[in-house]
Amino acid sequence: MTGSKVFLKKELPSWLPLVLAGLGAVLYLIRAVNYAHTTVSSLDEGSYLIKGLFYLNGTYHPFEPYGPLTNKAPFAFLIPGFAEYLFGAGLRTGRYFSIFLGLLTVLGVWITARRWAGNWMAAFTVWVFALSSMIVKLHARAVSEVIIACMLAWICALALDEKRPLWKIVLASVLASVAIFTRQNMAPLLPFLILYVFWQHGKRAGSWAFASGSIALLIFHLFYWPRVMTIWTPWLPEALTPFLDAFRIPTDSVPIWDPNIDVWNRLNAFFQGIRYHFIPIIGSFFGLILLPPRLADWKSASAMRAAFFLALSFFSLVLMHGWAALASQYESYSCVFCFSNYLGFFDPLGILFFVIAFTYAWNENPIRAVKIVSIFIVILVGTGIGYSLFEFVGNGLLDLPVVPRLRSGGLGFIAIVDALTQGLGMPLVAVKRWIGSSLGFIAALCVLLLAFFVSKRNRTNFIPALVNSFLITGFLLSPILHLGESRPDCAGTDIIRDHEELGAYLAAVIPPDSLVYWDGGNAFTPMIYVPQARIFPPQINDGYTFHIGGDPDVLYRFSHWNGELADRWRAEADVFIIEAKRYADWKDFLTPSEFREFAKPPVSQSCNEGAELRIFQRLP
Repeated sequence: MTGSKVFLKKELPSWLPLVLAGLGAVLYLIRAVNYAHTTVSSLDEGSYLIKGLFYLNGTYHPFEPYGPLTNKAPFAFLIPGFAEYLFGAGLRTGRYFSIFLGLLTVLGVWITARRWAGNWMAAFTVWVFALSSMIVKLHARAVSEVIIACMLAWICALALDEKRPLWKIVLASVLASVAIFTRQNMAPLLPFLILYVFWQHGKRAGSWAFASGSIALLIFHLFYWPRVMTIWTPWLPEALTPFLDAFRIPTDSVPIWDPNIDVWNRLNAFFQGIRYHFIPIIGSFFGLILLPPRLADWKSASAMRAAFFLALSFFSLVLMHGWAALASQYESYSCVFCFSNYLGFFDPLGILFFVIAFTYAWNENPIRAVKIVSIFIVILVGTGIGYSLFEFVGNGLLDLPVVPRLRSGGLGFIAIVDALTQGLGMPLVAVKRWIGSSLGFIAALCVLLLAFFVSKRNRTNFIPALVNSFLITGFLLSPILHLGESRPDCAGTDIIRDHEELGAYLAAVIPPDSLVYWDGGNAFTPMIYVPQARIFPPQINDGYTFHIGGDPDVLYRFSHWNGELADRWRAEADVFIIEAKRYADWKDFLTPSEFREFAKPPVSQSCNEGAELRIFQRLP
């Protein structure tokens, strides 16, 4: 490491890493804009945008009974809603605002990395973002992951240093409270930050951090008291908190969203998260196990404290979200394959922990147990990444004639797929998973061999060579690791333009003050452009809030709905917006004698087949 730094100082100009960082930021921006215009809108995105707009213009208020579901802390909706309110309602505003926050995230991480590790490592962090297709694509949508990532990046930029002005520490503490009131799953962040400030900056700064952060969080809760408790009751055991039952949905109904996802798909979701966030997850893990055994071995006490705060925050949040997504059903709309999205909340923490640990505490001669764990992790992660790429195993691999078979004419070969499906009775999905896992295992062995030869040639220890080889390989192979997210959803379509055209059409044909029944897909985004219409708020979350049975009034008060409410709303609605592929369920209801259909909209909200909208109006 020391020799390489001397070489860089002698041979490379000091401005080069700054230029490389700038180029990485430009690449990030270009990719983000491309994804913004080609990515299909999602339920979450439509929810954040329209609820935020409703809350800002006074149509509804957070936690209002019979209003939109405030299932996340209010700022998750109010922040994008504020942008919509200022710059005009629409998908363009929401996504451009998110890209702006993404750039601020990259800048905040770069500033902190540069402060601790210099220009070269700071430039590396920019390129981690720029080459991570899944992260860029996530940042190009109006969702809360990029909002939280931006806050975390700037909390670190404000508070992590040997000496920080008091006003920056106070601002970081308030920002941590804002993060909690944006997503309640950030709850551990503020106490961890306060402990770090006490440890690093002393009693006076710690007291200010505690006071400012706590007062801000208290004010936020008092403003929305008592209905704000609805976001905290899922975290609290019912048996111990019966006094909070008024804020819980009664259990006399059954949510229809109850996915039965087997262990193999949960394993797939886990390794998807790792490959989409390879450097933050794997870099942090190796940073953790390769920490020096003694605190005295750290090159800087302040770096050690910063690293401990980052590691505690990052791994606590990873474990919390891993449990919520992969292992439990913590709420009716639990989402296994959201795990990779959840990791997007705290990428800045993982990246910065890796940078500081690598710079100040890389243990190049760990104990034997750490060596064994390192080798095992490389093999396991390599195999798991291959497993999670099974969907991209094509016919070229399946049909490879590499399995020997004795025939009447002598030795021959048959395709892998035939040998496994016909010979062993394996289903095609299992064959693809086996092939993907095998390729990942082979890739991991290649990394082990590469590290062995590098360590022998350079006369260095094997484990540092292995870890560096694995991380560099993953970094360079980012396009492969991000298969599944790197490809635009609708390459030949401008999703933002189509939403604007579709929204203009809906605004033109739907009469003012019409009551609209929405069955137009799980993304409510097109309705952002129809401010004159009235809606049934629980439908914003589509089927994720639909129940079988239950008291309709109680469900409605909690912003959920059931079949009885759906029937009631069908009888009340003036206009029906139906997704084309859902029309079969409606054709007996939307009869020509009672409804007229408007002309087909000029564009669709998505390039997916059957996503076109059909609009019907009840005849007088």
